[in-house]
Amino acid sequence: MFKQQVDSDIQLFVGETYQSNSTILINDGEVLLVDSVGSVKDAEALKAFVEEELKKEVRFILATHYFADHLAGLKCFPRAQIIAHRNYIHTFTTEKYRTDEEADFFVEPTILLGDGMMMKWGRYRLEIFHNPSHTMGTLCIDVPEANLLMVGDSVVERIVYLSYSAPEIFFPALTRLQRRARARIISSHGGVMSGDTIDKAIYYLDRLQERVLELRRQPDSSGLILNISLESCLAEGGKGTAVEEKYHRRNLESIVERKLFSVAA
Repeated sequence: MFKQQVDSDIQLFVGETYQSNSTILINDGEVLLVDSVGSVKDAEALKAFVEEELKKEVRFILATHYFADHLAGLKCFPRAQIIAHRNYIHTFTTEKYRTDEEADFFVEPTILLGDGMMMKWGRYRLEIFHNPSHTMGTLCIDVPEANLLMVGDSVVERIVYLSYSAPEIFFPALTRLQRRARARIISSHGGVMSGDTIDKAIYYLDRLQERVLELRRQPDSSGLILNISLESCLAEGGKGTAVEEKYHRRNLESIVERKLFSVAA
C-alpha cells in the first residue's frame, strides 16, 4: 500500500488488494472518503491512517459505485454517512467476480443520489454527478479548486471495462469527463493520473470499435475478434500493463458474447 499527497488537504490511500484506493478530503477535524479500499487488511490500515496518523474522524463515505472491491472500509467507520447512487443495489447484485468475504463488505447506504448534487467540503466545492459508464450507478466527483476529477472505474488505466456496460453508454460518459478538462484524474484503483488519461480511454474505445467492425465482415469473426491485441488499440502503442491486458481480454469476450458494437455510437 502507499499514500500520495494530492493537495494540502487531500490524500490518496492505495491499498494492496487490487490497488483499490480511497481519496481522503480533509475538513478541519473531519474527512470525507471517496471509496474505501478492497480488503479487510487494507481497510484496517486506512482506519489507522485516518484516525491515528491524521487524527481525523470520517464523516462521509462516498461510493463511486457499489462493487465490493471499493466497500471494505464501510464497516470500519460506523458513524459515517454513506453516499451512493440510487442504483447501488443493481450494481452490487450484478457483480460477477466477488469472494464470499467481499460480499460481506456490504453496508446499506444512508444517502442516495439521483442525477447528483453540489457539496461544500472545506475549501472545496464537490460536484457529484451521475455518469453511467462502468456501472449504471457510477458517480463521479469534480473538484475544480484542486483541478481534480474522480471517475470511479470509468477508466481502467488507459482503457475501459465493458463487462457491465456497453460502448453506446461509455462514449457519452467519457465525453462528459473529457469536457471537464481537469489536469488530474483519480480512478478507483492506483494513484493519480494525468488528465489526458480520458483521451487515451476514448482512443482505445474508438480503435477497438474500428477493429471489431472490420473483422465482422469476415467469416468466423468471433475467433478473430478474440485475438485483437491490446497494443493495436492503445493510444501510445507499446506493451500494455497486466491490468490492461486482463480487462482487454474480458472486453473481447463480452464483445463476442453480447455482440457489442452492433449499434452505431
